[in-house]
Amino acid sequence: MGKFGLQFKATLENVTNVRPEGEDFRWYLKLKCGNCGEVSDKWQYITLLDSMPLKGGRGSASMVQKCKLCSRENSIGWFCC
Repeated sequence: MGKFGLQFKATLENVTNVRPEGEDFRWYLKLKCGNCGEVSDKWQYITLLDSMPLKGGRGSASMVQKCKLCSRENSIGWFCC
């Protein structure tokens, strides 16, 4: 499974956790393929409530998407407390 980075800019002090209010919050993301580097042209969203099965019965993820350029299946999962 690939690694994903989230980048945002803010001025904060003594912050230990960044989490949205409510479980139905939508994270809007521009996605980049971990294999070929293709960046999606549209914003995609995911929520904590979304769950889709991974290919081959390897569990589930919040989003599973196939790259338009290289056809690799990429996924995003939540790691929660």
